[in-house]
Amino acid sequence: MKRFKSLMIGMAILTLAFTGCTSGTVSSQVQSGQAVEDTKVNEVGIDVTTSASQRTVKEVSEIVYKNEAGETVVSHKYGETIVPENPERIISIKLEDLMLALDVDMVAARNFEGFYLEDQINELGIGTIAVDEEADTINLEQVLSYKPDLIVIRDSFDQAIYDELSKIAPTLAFDLKQPTTALLALGEALGMADKATERLEAYGEVIENAKEAIETVDEEVAMLRILKKEIRLYPYSTNDMSNFLYKDLGLTAAPMVIEYDQADSLAISMELLPDLTADHIFLVAGYGSNTAEAVKESQARYDAIKADALWQSVPAVQTGNIYEVDSRVWLTHGILATEMKIQDVLEHLVK
Repeated sequence: MKRFKSLMIGMAILTLAFTGCTSGTVSSQVQSGQAVEDTKVNEVGIDVTTSASQRTVKEVSEIVYKNEAGETVVSHKYGETIVPENPERIISIKLEDLMLALDVDMVAARNFEGFYLEDQINELGIGTIAVDEEADTINLEQVLSYKPDLIVIRDSFDQAIYDELSKIAPTLAFDLKQPTTALLALGEALGMADKATERLEAYGEVIENAKEAIETVDEEVAMLRILKKEIRLYPYSTNDMSNFLYKDLGLTAAPMVIEYDQADSLAISMELLPDLTADHIFLVAGYGSNTAEAVKESQARYDAIKADALWQSVPAVQTGNIYEVDSRVWLTHGILATEMKIQDVLEHLVK
């Protein structure tokens, strides 16, 4: 019950930060195994009524639960895993953002040159696990060398990769595209529910403070991405890389950005770019954590585009309000990554 209550309080705090709710009670129905429990947390003093909040609590309780033997179980894309008690040698692969957000001790993690968490991982003396991004494979010999008693991964790998990792140590998997849900679930799984609640409170404060700082910015905003062979305009609400600008920060989307919610493809032609009326454009030239060569190729493409007369006629280009941001942050899911994106927004929009 204590763990469930902590989860409810965490969601209440997060919802307060996002919606500005002020008083009342928390009342949610949460599925746990076969039982449905009505719980009111009067002492919190926060009214959580949004279906999104209730859904997140329900999702977490379905991801992490106790079995009949009292063991903690994590249900994930690949199956179910019993969490070992007090793991001491934890490896993270593509879940470093949330692990660092919770200050979880790791013996090794995915790391590479140019990774947005590279310095933090190196400073902590955490070992390196190599991941081939193009093949989406893991160096299993490296994993074995660290003798882990628990492995935590993002659920973006093939089943065969998960199966191989599970032969080495119990392996938990989480959906990083839902970072707040994953953070709460990870905290529950590792016995750090209170820490997860505190971290979500801090995350909510970052968003709320940013909203206050940019509340006077009523100009239009857009996010563009340059790839080797195309340009993409990121939509208003249907893409989890860009919707934080509008959903969380409350910035105004350019009309074309809103139209792209219904687009079959994010690709935009050079001929249409002059019609993009956004006063400010956040521009990503790159492929996230992909190879350095691919990043260089997209940057070369951007350099060529900048010399094009059509590009020069884009309103934001003419006013000097094109902000090139780091693809390895802006094309990443996670709590720390989003906080870094928000800092970029503040640096460019708050004069």
